[in-house]
Amino acid sequence: MIAKLVRQRTLWSVTALFATVSIMAVAYGQDRHEGMMARFLQKVNERSNVRVMAAFREVVAEPHDSTVELLIKDERVALGGIVDSQGWVITKASQIMAQPNVDKLVCRLSSGDTFAATIAAHDRKFDVALLKIDASGLHVIEMADGEPEVGSLLATTCPKSEPLAIGVMSSAARAIQGEFGVLGIRLPGVGEDVTEARVMQVFDKSAADKSGLLAGDLIRSVNDIAIQTASQLQKAIRGYQPGDVVRLTISRGDSDVDLLCTLGDRFTGLEGPEGMARHEFQNHLGGPLSSRRSGFPTAFQHDTFLRPEDCGGPVVNLDGKVVGLNIARAGRVASYAIPASILSEVVQRLKSEAAPQTVSTGPAAL
Repeated sequence: MIAKLVRQRTLWSVTALFATVSIMAVAYGQDRHEGMMARFLQKVNERSNVRVMAAFREVVAEPHDSTVELLIKDERVALGGIVDSQGWVITKASQIMAQPNVDKLVCRLSSGDTFAATIAAHDRKFDVALLKIDASGLHVIEMADGEPEVGSLLATTCPKSEPLAIGVMSSAARAIQGEFGVLGIRLPGVGEDVTEARVMQVFDKSAADKSGLLAGDLIRSVNDIAIQTASQLQKAIRGYQPGDVVRLTISRGDSDVDLLCTLGDRFTGLEGPEGMARHEFQNHLGGPLSSRRSGFPTAFQHDTFLRPEDCGGPVVNLDGKVVGLNIARAGRVASYAIPASILSEVVQRLKSEAAPQTVSTGPAAL
């Protein structure tokens, strides 16, 4: 009882600290001292902040055993949550399927044990993938009843005994407007042959550039859908969102080549405030954003600082119950999570769709 009261008092202190920081952030954000405030916020939010970590260690004591790391060549590409004791894991689909060696995906538990992971099913709208590992008797995430209130403290779990990061819920669940995926090429225009989807120019650092597409290549298909004209290619690509992976079949000289391309957004490849709107430039400060960070039917926003590879795992309330699945780092101080109530429905649907053995690790699944 005494321990519980001490923990509650500590959490109240942390809540007061965050409230003070939020008020100061608003005040400082209105003047020219944004840099000073940013440094202060970074100090308060450091994972090594003893006061904060001590308060949340007990909060994540149970859910950290239900959180996994997803690795490729020993490098973390995403987090995940165990949704069934018989080896079913949920994560962010595009974060793993965009990886060139997704067939070598490994799942590491809080115990340190590792298992090969395969993709059994996925939901493109929510960007969620259901994985299968050959394990049993696993700890399963416990969903919270109801959604957290705006202003609630939240913790992002990881397989370790301390939270990966903490933050505050910023806004209630809502639909996150989608964007069109972008290749980053110039197609035939006025005075040129528009009856074929020939690449006239590849923009530097664009999705097409990163995939190896070259000027002069003739695009024949997108995910096995035949392409004959420039307009057909534009229509096909607009059916996908930033972060989606597509297979392009092209003709280059006398050969046909297959390329995997992770679509970008309209800002991919642009650098500095001169290349994008000021608010977009500010959103990109502090590190990369998730390739797929929009177009979710329902998601709530919180201000936890996450990297793209920190997405795919649970976010919990002060009772250690899962309130959502982190699905994207969308901005400098904006991360999105799928609410637990919606996540439960998605998980059940994916489990019913999953084949007993199976798995498509190819990009066409996106």
